[in-house]
Amino acid sequence: MSEPGELTLKIMRHLEIDWQYIEHVEPSNAERIAAIRSAGRKAGRQLGWKILTHQSDPARREDGHVVVIVAVEEHPNPGGAAADEGAVKAPARSHA
Repeated sequence: MSEPGELTLKIMRHLEIDWQYIEHVEPSNAERIAAIRSAGRKAGRQLGWKILTHQSDPARREDGHVVVIVAVEEHPNPGGAAADEGAVKAPARSHA
């Protein structure tokens, strides 16, 4: 596997701490939106975790931005006796 880029490493750090990475992007910056989603998937592969990526509809937001979300859907149990039980689901997040 190749070395992760800066954005991938940044997202990995966020996922390890908070299980999510969120960035607000101008809707005209499609290249940045795609880069975040791609880096998020790469971060998941590097960590061995199942990742979800999502982007909001800018027409449904007052500020007109696209919110790009990279979140952990599930990851292998980090160890211990319960490691044989398989994957651990990420905690549910409020979308309020």
